[in-house]
Amino acid sequence: MWEIRLITVGRPKNQGIRENLNRYRTMVGGEWKLTLDHVQAERHGDPARRRREEGRRLRSRIPEGSHAVALDSEGRSMDSGAFLEMLRGEKDRGRPVSFLVGGAHGLDESVTAACRTRLSLTPLTLTHEMAALVLAEQIYRAYASWSGRPYAK
Repeated sequence: MWEIRLITVGRPKNQGIRENLNRYRTMVGGEWKLTLDHVQAERHGDPARRRREEGRRLRSRIPEGSHAVALDSEGRSMDSGAFLEMLRGEKDRGRPVSFLVGGAHGLDESVTAACRTRLSLTPLTLTHEMAALVLAEQIYRAYASWSGRPYAK
């Protein structure tokens, strides 16, 4: 089974977002597995210190050999087709993919440096909860396309 890991800082507080993240997680199936993983948000210190500590926690959750992707507003923008092709390539190589979503203060430079790819979902600023939800929906969309299933809305 091929795994995609979505690693976020903090657990979503919004019940609707939590429910929809879990819904997309369960809709991805077959040869694909979507795992939701969360690291604790840092509560103390200035934003730079918080980013550093959260970054350390995020990096510790990246499985060895995984294609790490940082969600970054300055990253590469791609449409759903290109996103599917990126995932298809990694699946064909047998390499798991880990998406890292920063907390309220964004990602530390150590995280973006540790990632092979930087991905921008939109030029708009999203909360980290919304970014995770948009990403989960795109992963499900890619899975549906890859598996030849109609996209269930």
